[in-house]
Amino acid sequence: MLSFAARTGVSDNGGPPDHATDAAIVSAALADSLDDGGSTRTAHLPFRSGRAYAAALAGNHLAVKGAPEVLSAAYTDDHQWLPDQVARMAEDGLRVIAVGDRVLTDEDAVAAADSPDVLQALCESGIRPVGLIGLSDTPRPEALGLLPALREQGIGVRLITGDHPVTAVAIATELGLEVTADQVINGTEWDSLSLEEQEHAVRNRLVFARMTPEHKVQVVQTIERSGLVCAMVGDGANDAAAIRAASVGVGVASHGS
Repeated sequence: MLSFAARTGVSDNGGPPDHATDAAIVSAALADSLDDGGSTRTAHLPFRSGRAYAAALAGNHLAVKGAPEVLSAAYTDDHQWLPDQVARMAEDGLRVIAVGDRVLTDEDAVAAADSPDVLQALCESGIRPVGLIGLSDTPRPEALGLLPALREQGIGVRLITGDHPVTAVAIATELGLEVTADQVINGTEWDSLSLEEQEHAVRNRLVFARMTPEHKVQVVQTIERSGLVCAMVGDGANDAAAIRAASVGVGVASHGS
């Protein structure tokens, strides 16, 4: 499983992985003396906004890793175990990534190596579930207690993340932000709201989960539109547009950002 996942995370230019998540998976694979598959890779689809998975083709073997709810739609085998296992891992604050694979025919393998569109189409069905990876993204010690202190000063706090809702709530709780079920919203639910309902959401919801970079911009703009001053803090490329859209933008420089 680690080998398949690492194959999707190796950088195209031969350098270190582009994302911290990929770096952790590749490091774990190498620590276990597993072949990351980068040298035999014949085609690659990196993770990006709007495509919640990454894929790698090596010969006839297709490896895919991504959000469990996305990969589950492509799985052919029985995977009724998946939601409960994802929930258990997410409740522990783990970032959960599903891994799957597929053996292609020679004809499909040649076509996929020549065309990203063909490769993407092959990733969206016929995938065999391989397993789940849980990554621990623990808060820094100095971050503990920060959110309650901000709230005591009358500063509202909203957590906007691409993580699973259960993972996001677990991390928010660890940081001292008490969250109830009705204070959580995901990207799909956000998209279904009218502008007026989105203004209500930014005032009453605390955790915005499974949010894309576009969603993050929309949340910031909605906060501003509702008459509040918004400070957006982020440490990665997925946060850059929202940081720019806010009245106060804080880009946190850290290793891997």
